[in-house]
Amino acid sequence: MKILVTGAKGFVGKNLCAQLKNIRDGKARNYGVSVSDVYEYDLDSTPEELDSWCAQADFVFNLAGVNRPQNQEEFMAGNFGFASTLLDTLKKHGNTCPVMLSSSIQATLAGRFGTSEYGKSKKAGEELFFDYSKETGAKVLVYRFPNLFGKWCRPNYNSAVATFCNAFANDLPYTVNDPSVELELLYIDDLVDEMIVNRNKKCSDFGKKNYSGNGNSLCSNFGNNSAVTVVLN
Repeated sequence: MKILVTGAKGFVGKNLCAQLKNIRDGKARNYGVSVSDVYEYDLDSTPEELDSWCAQADFVFNLAGVNRPQNQEEFMAGNFGFASTLLDTLKKHGNTCPVMLSSSIQATLAGRFGTSEYGKSKKAGEELFFDYSKETGAKVLVYRFPNLFGKWCRPNYNSAVATFCNAFANDLPYTVNDPSVELELLYIDDLVDEMIVNRNKKCSDFGKKNYSGNGNSLCSNFGNNSAVTVVLN
C-alpha cells in the first residue's frame, strides 16, 4: 500500500509517518497492513510531488492545517484552501482512494467553540470532504480530534499538556482562562494506532458514531468517551 500523509512534519503527521515506516520496514507487525511507500507532504514539498503522489496513493491522511496563524483569515486558507487543492488533484487523476481528514472538536461550533474561527474553518473543510465523497463515491473519514498530547508536541502551539508541562518544568508563568473547563485528552500513540487500524473499515463498522454525508462518509468525535479533569494549582 502506498500512503500519502499531508502535514507530515506536524505533530500528528510526524508520529503517524514514524509508525508507517516501522510497518514498511517490518518493525511493527501487528497491524495487518502492508506499506510499500510513505509519501510525506509538507510546506517544503513541491506541487509536482503532490501531483505525483495523488496519482499513486492508495490511502490519504490529510493532516495539513493551521493552528496559530498571524491573522484569522489564515485559518480558512490553511484548513480549507489546501484541502480543496488536494481533492482537486485526486479528481484530476481519477483516484478515488479513501481519504481521512483531521478535524477538531471545535468544528462542532458548540458552547465555547461557537465563535471559533478555527472551528469554522475546520467545519468548512469537513463539508468539502463530504461533498467530495458524494461526487466521487470515495470513502471519507473525518476525525474530530480532542486535546492531543505525547512525544514531539510543541508547547505554546498545539498541546495544552505540553504547554503546562513545559511551564512546570521550567518554572515559567502560565494562564488558565477557565479552571472549570474539563479537557478530553488523547495520547498520540493511541490515536496513531486507531488511524492505521481503522483505515480499511467500512463506515458501518464504527458502531455508535456521528455520521454525515452518504454511506461512504463518516464524521467521528474521536477520543475517549469521558472528559479528564486537569487540576492546576
